[in-house]
Amino acid sequence: IRDVVLLHIWAIMASELGLNEHHTASVINYLRFARFERDQRLKVVDGAYEELKDSRLSTDETFTADEVATMLDGLCAVVKGDMESELINTAHTNVLLLKQMFQQAEEWHLKLNADVSQLENKELIDEIALMEERHFSSSAPVSKTSLPEKKRLQPLNEAGGAALLHMEIEKMKEENDQLRMRIRTLETKATEMLTEKSRMKSELEDTKKSLENLKLAESQVLKRHI
Repeated sequence: IRDVVLLHIWAIMASELGLNEHHTASVINYLRFARFERDQRLKVVDGAYEELKDSRLSTDETFTADEVATMLDGLCAVVKGDMESELINTAHTNVLLLKQMFQQAEEWHLKLNADVSQLENKELIDEIALMEERHFSSSAPVSKTSLPEKKRLQPLNEAGGAALLHMEIEKMKEENDQLRMRIRTLETKATEMLTEKSRMKSELEDTKKSLENLKLAESQVLKRHI
């Protein structure tokens, strides 16, 4: 029954996200990973408070206001440092995820766009939160062993991938045809220029001969008059 419920929830999530089953599963795996990391960070925060209680508050000793302030400042520094480290790690993790997506897209000559402004859309964020709660409320507790196996994304091998490859091949064929037409045009122009050059050379030779004949005729006329 639990599997049937999960499949039903997956179908609802796929509908909400507007993604197919494969991509919906990837989203769920990422949410599972994020939940595990979040639980680990919360345990670190709990540990910081427990350490303070065990080291400084385990007796009935009374503290001055300055001592309490010092303890709170120290606790704040520990929690703040851990939260800063986690936020930095989360940002780098998201960039790594984007990198994987973009690399896979580039293998198929695709250009993906990420609308960063949507990351502040409260309505969409609430929908994701509700979707996460709906899914994991019926799932087993998150554990490290349940995280998805780390592996490199492979190129698409379904009909969609073949269609993209076919489109790219057709695009390359069209570009090759245009290049051949350009080459033929250039060859035609080069042939015309050679023909024109030959014609002009022939006309120049004829003009030279005409001039020589004219000079010869003038010379003969002058001789007769002499």
